[in-house]
Amino acid sequence: MKSLLIRASSATVAVITIFLLYYFLEKNGFKILISFGVLVGSFELMKLLMKDSDSKSNKFAFYSLLVCIFGLCSFFPGTSALIFAFVSIVYLLFSILILHKFDSLEELHTFQSKSIMGFFYMGLLPSFMIQILDLPHGMIWFIALLGIVFAGDIGAYLVGMNFGKHKIMPLVSPKKTVEGSIGGILFSVMTALVLSFYLPHINPIALILLAIPTSVVAQFGDFFESVIKRVAEVKDSGKIMPGHGGVLDRVDGVLFAAPVILFGASALEGLLT
Repeated sequence: MKSLLIRASSATVAVITIFLLYYFLEKNGFKILISFGVLVGSFELMKLLMKDSDSKSNKFAFYSLLVCIFGLCSFFPGTSALIFAFVSIVYLLFSILILHKFDSLEELHTFQSKSIMGFFYMGLLPSFMIQILDLPHGMIWFIALLGIVFAGDIGAYLVGMNFGKHKIMPLVSPKKTVEGSIGGILFSVMTALVLSFYLPHINPIALILLAIPTSVVAQFGDFFESVIKRVAEVKDSGKIMPGHGGVLDRVDGVLFAAPVILFGASALEGLLT
């Protein structure tokens, strides 16, 4: 009962904060929230990926460049891929120059692999959320992203808890089932149907079809973060939300789903040429 109360209280505070940011700052409020989430989430990711590293300089370089990639990709969305590639290549070359800081080539390789993965995960992916907000009807599309993903989470939990029998990836996430996954997709589709009333210029069937891959990719995002936590041997990525874990625990699916929504929304709004 106490745990449930803590979860409910922290969730209420989060919802009120989001509402106030939107009420006073509109979409800029969400951009501030996303940026804050990247700052905290990047720190959580740094602790998970570099748990065994004693080098403060390596951690600082990783964190700084990760945040830098997010900022540059958000401000210059047309060159996101180029920015990510350029920073990653420079980082890899520089890491070779400081080879003496590593005990072996294997340690260097592991450090490089984790770093590039981190740049992609918390540098590039969150920038797509900023780009969604800058679309025509960007607020609705951003709400669609959150609604489809979170509805899928709720559906997967409820259906899996009551009807789940067949495990999907027991080594990664023992409680997740095929039935729960299907339930999550159905809940996401129903949410897309509701959201279609707020996007009357978009064919409801197209929005529903967009919700399906969005929900599936979001579930893979959840598995991806679960792998990182299992390797690091931790239950939660952080403690910023009592009862809910860290930022990464809340947005793992959203991060992976963001480019799907961005591409789909751009296509449906006629922005792709």
